[in-house]
Amino acid sequence: MLRLDSRLSYLLRQLPRPVLRHQVSWGPRQYMRLTRRHASSNNNLGSPQSPSSSRAARIISRLPPSLRKYATRLKGAPVSHLVAFLVLHEVTAILPLIGLFGIFHYTSWVPVGAVTERYGEYVHEGVARAERYFKRKGWFGFSNKDDTDTTEVEALESWTTDGRYRAVVEVALAYAITKALLPVRILASLWATPWFAGFLVRLRTVIGIKR
Repeated sequence: MLRLDSRLSYLLRQLPRPVLRHQVSWGPRQYMRLTRRHASSNNNLGSPQSPSSSRAARIISRLPPSLRKYATRLKGAPVSHLVAFLVLHEVTAILPLIGLFGIFHYTSWVPVGAVTERYGEYVHEGVARAERYFKRKGWFGFSNKDDTDTTEVEALESWTTDGRYRAVVEVALAYAITKALLPVRILASLWATPWFAGFLVRLRTVIGIKR
């Protein structure tokens, strides 16, 4: 459901080009000197000129107020850190979504009642989005020519008898759980950002040398 490839490609293009292309194996000190060198020319979260900064700020604003203090590490951070955070945020969304859908689809465990009771709004939102997407793509027996409107409640009631809506409900449950885990995903992305930023910069250096 998410166009992850195009998003990741865009984010990776935002990385600063390394100054020392011959320096492939960096230690912590070399990496910190590099990121400080770029920091003065990079925008922070408050800058309206950076798409990465504004998007990171929007994501962090979804955190409960008590958890936003953990996001202060991104203020004034180099672009490489902002890109790393956004890539991690996308990855922590797509992996649970696919993993949970796989579990629901290939096992008999589909906790419709428990998830709907706790995250009903997210489930209904997921049903609507999944059905529209499947109709557009023609997946799971849906057709892009099918213009019938099925309410979220009807889909949840017919998922055991209609194979098409079983897939819709399974995706909706995975979507609801993934969305409910948003604060955990953001904190995990923040925690891994420094390491992943270094990895992305080193990766771009290696790619640049091979070219």
